[in-house]
Amino acid sequence: MNLEFGILWFEDAFNPGEVDSIREAASNSGFEASIRNSADGSNLAELAQEQAVYHPFDLILLDLNLAGGVKGDALAPQVRKLFRSTPILFYSGSVEEADLRRRMADERIEGIFCAHRRRFLDRAAEMISDLAQSLDRLSGMRGLAVEVVAVADSLCKDIVLAISAQGLADGADKKLSAQVVQSAQRIVEDFPRLDGLTAQLDHRAVDSMKLFGTFRDLLRVAIREKEDGEEKDHLSAMQLATKNFRAEVLEKRNILGHATEFKSKDGWEIRNSNGDTIMTTHDFPALRRHFLSNLKAIREIHHLLVPQQAE
Repeated sequence: MNLEFGILWFEDAFNPGEVDSIREAASNSGFEASIRNSADGSNLAELAQEQAVYHPFDLILLDLNLAGGVKGDALAPQVRKLFRSTPILFYSGSVEEADLRRRMADERIEGIFCAHRRRFLDRAAEMISDLAQSLDRLSGMRGLAVEVVAVADSLCKDIVLAISAQGLADGADKKLSAQVVQSAQRIVEDFPRLDGLTAQLDHRAVDSMKLFGTFRDLLRVAIREKEDGEEKDHLSAMQLATKNFRAEVLEKRNILGHATEFKSKDGWEIRNSNGDTIMTTHDFPALRRHFLSNLKAIREIHHLLVPQQAE
């Protein structure tokens, strides 16, 4: 999930007003429209290959009458075949919506939305809004927040170093050191004064690594105190299932939280702040499997050890 909403637009005669309307529709949903135009679909195979590698297009807009006499209904079967799950809006200023639908039905093309040009912009805006809402999940927004902060951090570091290189940052290193030391001192002073384990667990000084360390220590105690039997064996199995949680989840979270993505000929690369490639999007399925297996194990431990509240 990122802040760009990619649109592939097959059209040879759109006007600036239409482009502005599409950009506004994306903006209203919190995205920046990234529009690619093809006047006749002659580069369809190239665009499809780009979609397979980078997935830059979230929506396809297809006009009936294209440059060179190319017809959108003749192009539509190829577009659907090459862009198997990308939503397509087929439109025309000379043919009514019902006829456009009949043409798609005659060609047995599935998943094509149709509109006459007089309501094309409204329909496109509705589709952008609907597609954007499908991304409105907490997990996606968390990931987006991490990405935005990572990019902002990278830009801010470059700006600070550039200003420093101009000789305009005299004493900046000392100021930064003072901020870090002051923050650490506040934690050292405040943390011991907290009343009880709950308050300590809620303090920002207790990061995920420290929390997981405490969890593992106490889990060993809980398992040791359990009577021999099926539940103890199950807890031990779940403990074993989370033994790589630091490496498979926490460290990967930290890496991704401070990484940025770059285009390579093989797809998106994930690079660290030094510009080194640390993974690619092809590694993401394995990452998700590790995330899920660890989370399942911790949920199972939670189910076994935490009293369940009545609904």
